[in-house]
Amino acid sequence: MFDALLDALGHSWWAYPLIFGFCTLDAILPMLPSETVLLTGGILAADHSMILAWVIAMGALGGFVGDNIAYRIGHSAEGWARRWITRGERGKRGLAWAERQLERHGGPVVVVARFLPGGRTATTIACGVLEFPYRQFVLYDAIGALLWATVNTLIGFVGGHAFDDRPLLAFAVSFLVALAMGGGIELVRWLRRRTRATEPQQPAETPVG
Repeated sequence: MFDALLDALGHSWWAYPLIFGFCTLDAILPMLPSETVLLTGGILAADHSMILAWVIAMGALGGFVGDNIAYRIGHSAEGWARRWITRGERGKRGLAWAERQLERHGGPVVVVARFLPGGRTATTIACGVLEFPYRQFVLYDAIGALLWATVNTLIGFVGGHAFDDRPLLAFAVSFLVALAMGGGIELVRWLRRRTRATEPQQPAETPVG
């Protein structure tokens, strides 16, 4: 059944718009599995059912468009956007983290946040809420969207080649690799935060005179 579903998807013209749609909507509806769609597209590209470059292009373009929609939501409807994204404790922490990181590191956070669970939505909306310069946002978001789409699609592509004729196993392994990548970035973040928390605070200098 899974093989038949992949075969139908891979030979359908609407598979590319579907990738674009999922990657666009995932920016404002994070429950949509855009990474899963890219992994699947990569697996299908491995057996030539889909075109690798087109899968990456649709994923990157969809991600870029979705992020810009999220930015505009944060910019034009700050009160509503903040209430929506912070509706739960996790959402509040995510937005607070995004605000701190944007103030501290600027644009590169837009790239890194794409690979963090829930980081993409919180960061793009936070950019709008904080009125982060739009030209900088567009530049870093374009880099992040292309990198994100390329990495996730290639994970599926490599998995599809490694487990030829076993697409279900290829998908399972590719999904675990993508999950481990996101978890690894999150672990590095946690370790850095813990290291900073345990570092002794430098005493304030006493004014002379």
